[in-house]
Amino acid sequence: MIDYRSLIDEYAEPDYARFSSKLIPGKEGIKGVRIPRLREIARLIVKDDWESFLENVPACFEEEILKGLVIATAPMDTERRIQYTEGFLDIIDNWSVSDTLCQSWKVSAKDAEKVHDYFASLMDSGSEYRMRVSLIMRMSHFLDDKHVDRLLADIEGYRHEGYYYRMGAAWAASFCYIKFPERTRAVLESGKMDDWVFGKSIQKICESYRVSDEDKESLRELKKSRHVRASVR
Repeated sequence: MIDYRSLIDEYAEPDYARFSSKLIPGKEGIKGVRIPRLREIARLIVKDDWESFLENVPACFEEEILKGLVIATAPMDTERRIQYTEGFLDIIDNWSVSDTLCQSWKVSAKDAEKVHDYFASLMDSGSEYRMRVSLIMRMSHFLDDKHVDRLLADIEGYRHEGYYYRMGAAWAASFCYIKFPERTRAVLESGKMDDWVFGKSIQKICESYRVSDEDKESLRELKKSRHVRASVR
């Protein structure tokens, strides 16, 4: 197996480690290796003995990212990738590992529905990061006409007090709006969304350059009207 730990040390940047620590507060063992470098190392591992690598327990933040990248991209069938993912979810404790896994996960076209249904089922876990993975995975790979209504229904209907779940829900809602504005607007207008997620979703939509000024103004008015109704109650 390649000496990936030496490569991590070689690519580590102390200044970037300090910067990353501010973005992932409370996370220890950050050495400061940028994601493109970690992708390079992951490709080397995938070409080598990746199965032995996955048996190792990550010793730092970068090794957690690497493990997620290898699970997401190594040559294996869908069932096995799901099995590895299921075990890996137990160690995820930050948005960076969560989102890198989701954005890198190889979805086989012939097994797309199986993959979708597995990740959708994570919403019932009650776990902050499993639920975030569910949303970000579907936002990244299943934001299409067939699946968007299920994603929006989950954003509307599920609750979790965890900050990183709620931020993930708002981020996913904003992506839904960009691609399916009418369907997403209907959910925003339903009054059923978590108040915090509702407000943050509109903020993120309004930050997008892909949304018209007219839509942004209308959404700001919707946000104001909900706050007025809440204060009257």
